[in-house]
Amino acid sequence: MSNYEFGICPYNPDHRIMLFRMPKHIVKCEKNYRGPPLKICKYNATHRVLDMEEHLKECSYYLRSIDNQNVQIALTTRIPPIQENGYDVSTPL
Repeated sequence: MSNYEFGICPYNPDHRIMLFRMPKHIVKCEKNYRGPPLKICKYNATHRVLDMEEHLKECSYYLRSIDNQNVQIALTTRIPPIQENGYDVSTPL
């Protein structure tokens, strides 16, 4: 077996594709798809799903995005250090 990771084509579950080839495969396979329309995940365009709400509960790209947003919010809303006797309380990094 190869060292590459594989994924399942969202348009045909019989297709097992190397992940680095998935974007090109999806474009090709989508043209022949005759099932219900699939929605495209805005966090990873190779994710095609029927129910976006359910998908986002498990999508690692979405969850990572939320974590990054929380870190950015925490950094921008940081409270400055309390001053003692008019001097900044700061510790060298």
